[in-house]
Amino acid sequence: MRIEGSEQVEEAVSLAQQAEWQDITPIEQEEGEGSMCPIAYTDEYRELMGYLRAVMAVGEVSERALSLTARVIEENPGHYTVWVYRKRLVEELESDIAEELDWVCDISRKFPKNYQLWHHRESLVTRLWAPSSALLVSEDQRITNPVLRRELQFLDAAIDEDSKNFHAWSYRQWLVSTYALWTQELVFVDTMVNQDVRNNSAWNQRYFAMLANRNPSVVRLEPDVAKSEIEYVVEHIKLAPNNDSPWSYVTGLLLRHAPSMLYTDLLPRIKQLAADNAYQAAMTLTPFYWSALLDIYEQQAADHPDLKKQLVDESSAICDQLASETDIIHCRYWNFRKTSLDTC
Repeated sequence: MRIEGSEQVEEAVSLAQQAEWQDITPIEQEEGEGSMCPIAYTDEYRELMGYLRAVMAVGEVSERALSLTARVIEENPGHYTVWVYRKRLVEELESDIAEELDWVCDISRKFPKNYQLWHHRESLVTRLWAPSSALLVSEDQRITNPVLRRELQFLDAAIDEDSKNFHAWSYRQWLVSTYALWTQELVFVDTMVNQDVRNNSAWNQRYFAMLANRNPSVVRLEPDVAKSEIEYVVEHIKLAPNNDSPWSYVTGLLLRHAPSMLYTDLLPRIKQLAADNAYQAAMTLTPFYWSALLDIYEQQAADHPDLKKQLVDESSAICDQLASETDIIHCRYWNFRKTSLDTC
């Protein structure tokens, strides 16, 4: 016998030999006659699924069914139908949510990149503290609430274990947006970026936090906010000029939410950095610097048609340099960009 969270799960004895399952006739999987490629299930999993189909067929809501879902998930954590059934059981049995979260924590340690467990966790947290109630108090009070404090600590551990775990970051976005934890998130992201300036997941989270749940198609950054972000990015580019993350972040942010500041503010700052003897070699050798210039010039040409010929000529020279010197491996892409310059 082993412990699965709060549940004791029989492992050695088959269900067919356990007294509590004697009233159930397993439903075998229909493979079809002459199946070309039958799945090689283990005997244990085949039996578990037979009993699971049987209890699901009659809509059984019981503790034994809940324990059975735990065993099936242990064998096949990606079985989303079982997760849906387990969610229903937890709700209708009025199971202890804290204990269920403990069980999910155990599963997440073994299968940290399983989609279903993260969605299951969302449903549990909202049952523990409804967002509609949480939003009635201040953000400081929300952060210190035991429910959200536990989740943030859990995420800290998950991201510390794997700083680029897509599922953990996605869950964090859900938690932050659902419970409006925007102020603390920028502090957290700054910490993560400073720990690893190449962590593209942290830069992506910074963009998410900057928008603070607003519609990306209508957000316009205030000039002082945009200037602050430009300075923030430039300081981090200094740490590793040949790091795509801050370049992608700042060009993407400004293109969408403050396009004119690409050439009024970002352009002079990165040119100044490229002229600095301490950074000149690293800046001029990285394709990300030249690619950023290309994006900036295209935006400037679109905003100022009177400068278009000059900017297209400069952009064309950049494409040639990227294709022949700085980023030869992507030469066909840069040649393609060059052919599209006259339409910018």
